[in-house]
Formats: sequence, C-alpha cells, structure tokens
Amino acid sequence: MERILNLFKLIQILRERGNWVFIKRNRRQLRDFILCRDGLNKRSLVSGLFHWLHMLKGLDVLVWRLETFGFLFLPTASEQEKQDLNHYL
Repeated sequence: MERILNLFKLIQILRERGNWVFIKRNRRQLRDFILCRDGLNKRSLVSGLFHWLHMLKGLDVLVWRLETFGFLFLPTASEQEKQDLNHYL
C-alpha cells in the first residue's frame, strides 16, 4: 500500500517540479531510466519491475535521483535558476 501511495506522490512531484523542457528533449534518456536500460543499471524487464517496486519503497532516493539527472527541479529553485539549468543541460 505504501508503494502505491508513493507512486501517486511521485506523479504529483513530477507535475509540480518536473523539468518538462528537458524531458521533452531527452525522452529516450528518461525512457531508458524508467526501463532500466541505461549503462549503469541494465536489467531485464522483470528485474526492472522489481527494481521499481523496491525504489518506490523509499521515495526520497528516487526523487533525489530524478533531481540529479535534471528531470526534476529542486523545490527551492527560482525561475532564473530553472532557466540556467536548462541552458547548461
């Protein structure tokens, strides 16, 4: 039950703080991240499903990873910082 609630919280966080400019430019990178196909985290589809179930147990780590890769803005980011981040990425 906790994981389902965390999934809804993650969707809400994406709506509020999602870097949609970056996501639209890098859909393939996000898809590879979600499907566990990126270089450091290659997994089969079944293994990837269990990986995501495990990741949803601790939402803070997942949000931190999305912030690190630039898919989410920090909660304290101003509009200028958001523009600068998209410029650098």
